[in-house]
Amino acid sequence: MINKKDVPLLMNVFKQLFSSLYSPKLISTFRLQGIWKTILYVFILALLSTIPTAYHFSSGLTAGLKGIDQTLRNDLPFFSIEDHTLSAEADQPIEIKKDNFIIILDDTGTYGVDEVEAKRNAIGILKDRFVFVTNGQTQSYEYSLMNMSFSKQDIIEFSDQVNQFLPIFVSILCFVMYLFSSIVKFIEITILAIFGLAFKNSLQRVLTFKQVWILSAYATTLSTFFFFVMDSLQVVVPGGFLVNWFVHLIILYLTLKEIPSTKTA
Repeated sequence: MINKKDVPLLMNVFKQLFSSLYSPKLISTFRLQGIWKTILYVFILALLSTIPTAYHFSSGLTAGLKGIDQTLRNDLPFFSIEDHTLSAEADQPIEIKKDNFIIILDDTGTYGVDEVEAKRNAIGILKDRFVFVTNGQTQSYEYSLMNMSFSKQDIIEFSDQVNQFLPIFVSILCFVMYLFSSIVKFIEITILAIFGLAFKNSLQRVLTFKQVWILSAYATTLSTFFFFVMDSLQVVVPGGFLVNWFVHLIILYLTLKEIPSTKTA
C-alpha cells in the first residue's frame, strides 16, 4: 500500500518522465537531485519496457495452452503411448492448425523432427518422441527416456492441472522478466554514463560521475517510451538496437550542452 507521503514523490517522478520526453533543458536540472529518487525512476522505466513483453507473452501462452487443450479434447482421436511407442486410432497422420500453432499426431513414422521443425511453431506427438518447436527452436524428447506409459486422457488431466497453476506460473515469469529488465536498464545507463563522461569533458562541463549517471537515466526516457509504444503495437523497428543507442546519446549530449560551462554543477 502506498503511503500518503509517497504520493507527491510519485507524482513528481511521473512529471519528470513526461518532461524527459521532450526537454533536454529540464533534464539538465535533475542532476542535483538524490540518487535514490533516480533509482526509483529507473525501476519505473524498467517496468514500462517490461509491460508489452509480459502482456504479449502471458496472453500468447494462455491462448496457446487453451487451443492445445481444446484440440486434445475435441479434434484428436484417442491415442496412447506404451512400450515407448505411440498408438493412435487414425489411419494416417493428423495435422491441425490452431491460430499460429500446429499440432501433429503421427504413429506411422511419416513425420520426423525435421518435418515438425519446418512448421516453425508446432507440437509433434510422433511415433517415438515428442517434438516442441517455438519460433523455429526445437526440443525433442524420446518416449524411451520417460520410462512411462500414458494416454490422451492422462495428458488432458495434466493440462487441467497446468491451467490451474497457470496464473501463478505466469506471474512468477513476469516478475523474473521485470527483474531482468531492471538489471539490463541499470547496465545500459551505466554504459551511457561512461559515454557521458567523454561528452562532458569535450564540452568542458564540471560534473561528477554520479551527476552524469543521473542525467543518463533520464536521457533514456524517450527511447524507452518509443519502444514501449512499438512493442505494444507489436511493430518491429529495423535496427532497433542502433536506434535505441543513437537516441540515448543524442539526448544525453543535448542535455549536457544545457549545463553552463562557466558554473560548477
